[in-house]
Amino acid sequence: MPERLVTIAAFNEPTEAHIMKGRLEAEGILCFLSDEHIVGAQPFYSVAVGGVKLKVTEQDEEDARAVMARIQSGNSEFLLDDNIELAPPMQEHVIATTCPKCNSDHIAEEKYNKTVFSLSYLLFGFPLPFLSHKYRCYNCGHTWKIK
Repeated sequence: MPERLVTIAAFNEPTEAHIMKGRLEAEGILCFLSDEHIVGAQPFYSVAVGGVKLKVTEQDEEDARAVMARIQSGNSEFLLDDNIELAPPMQEHVIATTCPKCNSDHIAEEKYNKTVFSLSYLLFGFPLPFLSHKYRCYNCGHTWKIK
């Protein structure tokens, strides 16, 4: 016999419903949203259809209501499992060189040849990105290529 779904909350905004759905799923509770597309496409219909409804199975209703009460009271903490591998921090592309003329480290890489880029845009209506890989010093204006 199929399980019956029970509506445990209704939201005016689909975003709020998705946030709560994500929290319940993180707690291991299977849940569904209904009428989210109607409200998303026509926000003024939210009152007419009763908002975006968050539904859970009958057997998970008590657990879901307990989790929601914890979240709404502000006492909810979501602890990460120690076995989860987090993504490494983002690293910036650092140019490991200095200007050969003034020895400044205030430099930047110019990836495209500006002349070819501009001419191709004028002639063809779209730019052709010819790579140049030159470096320019912001202190003295010197440009050079690294070999």
